[in-house]
Amino acid sequence: MKGKNKFWCSLLGLLFCSIVSAQRTLTFEDCIIIALKNNLTLKNSRISEKIANYQLNNSKTKLLPSIDASVSNNYSWGRGVDPNTNSYINQQFKSYNGNIGSSFILFNGFSNITGIKIAKQELELNKTITQKIKNEITIDIASKFINVLFLQEIIKSNEDQIKSSTRQLEIIQIKFEQGYLLESEIFKIKSQKASEELTLINNKNLLSMNLLDIKQFLNLPLEEEILLISPQEKLFSKIDIQSNNITIVENAASLNPGYLIMKINEQKAKLNIAYTKSSRYPTVASNFNLSSTYSNSNPFQNFNDQVNNNLSYGLSFSLLIPIFSQLNNHFKIKESKLIYEKSKNETQIEKNRLSKVIIQAINDANASFTKYEASVLSYDFSKKSYEADLLKFELGKMSVSELLITKNNFVNAQSQLIQAKYELHYNQSVVNFYRDNVFRLE
Repeated sequence: MKGKNKFWCSLLGLLFCSIVSAQRTLTFEDCIIIALKNNLTLKNSRISEKIANYQLNNSKTKLLPSIDASVSNNYSWGRGVDPNTNSYINQQFKSYNGNIGSSFILFNGFSNITGIKIAKQELELNKTITQKIKNEITIDIASKFINVLFLQEIIKSNEDQIKSSTRQLEIIQIKFEQGYLLESEIFKIKSQKASEELTLINNKNLLSMNLLDIKQFLNLPLEEEILLISPQEKLFSKIDIQSNNITIVENAASLNPGYLIMKINEQKAKLNIAYTKSSRYPTVASNFNLSSTYSNSNPFQNFNDQVNNNLSYGLSFSLLIPIFSQLNNHFKIKESKLIYEKSKNETQIEKNRLSKVIIQAINDANASFTKYEASVLSYDFSKKSYEADLLKFELGKMSVSELLITKNNFVNAQSQLIQAKYELHYNQSVVNFYRDNVFRLE
């Protein structure tokens, strides 16, 4: 029998090890790396970057001359023009025409130069949008990550509460059987235990849903088991809002993608004024043309001779002066100036909004710090009170109702402490994120 027991214990141990090894452990940094690699929204944003880069290269090519070539053939029956003599003949013949032309814009009000600058700003805008999406993904994952860590610790606390209630139920059962307590006291503990078991089930469901959200953020298979690793504990400190809030706001404004997007749009709007003004200037272009003809109506000259004899080329310059465009250019310039003024206002609005968000984040972090300190004291006192009352209960000097009140106070204090700790983790990390543009769960 002992041999069989050892065999089954070894088998169960191997199965447990295989289950644990199949579970994927992830730190917060691991989650961010996987999300930035797999997130589909981010992939689309990177594609937009590549498109903007191609558009920039395309705008640069407008500074180059354009070259075109054409070849045509003609079959003529009856009366037609002989391409060799330019006289009418009445016979069947074939002719071939070749042409190479080139045109080059010498001046168009710097429209192409301004277009290149706008395309550069568009590329920079797409890069900034990509960074903004990265930041949003980071914040979302951090929020879910903190929720998971919070629920994991709450669930452990729930399980400890159920174990405590089970032990208390055993004590009461013995006292009831000995005639020291009424059966109603047993019902009170059973009710408490049932409530704790229901809370445990609800928290496990919440944990499952938050883990599902994490998997979707990381684009992982839904059936894959993951375990999130809590960051190392650290000593928290209060943030001095009076001494460094202006510095934090200014640095955040220069780093935050939301603000940079508005700033780039403002610069684009300013360039667009110059682009629309270029329509008022004349356009100067040069054109070069080279052509020749071959026809089988002339049996005395071969192909090379005909091509050389019929060769023609020329260079021309053109000047296009805009005189009246139904006031279209005039109103486009007016519109572009108003768009620029609007974009400047939007940039300032975003800066004001960002300043408020950062200061609010600092206030939230400091409030969380105060809440955390108070929660630590409340937890310590409620724990000592519960331990003392539990001893009194076991010695028969306290009723079940009084014990449950003390226990609920302790459970609430423990839950508030866990919540305050992770809330402080998150809020201080958000402040550091605005300040350094790097999110670290410390």
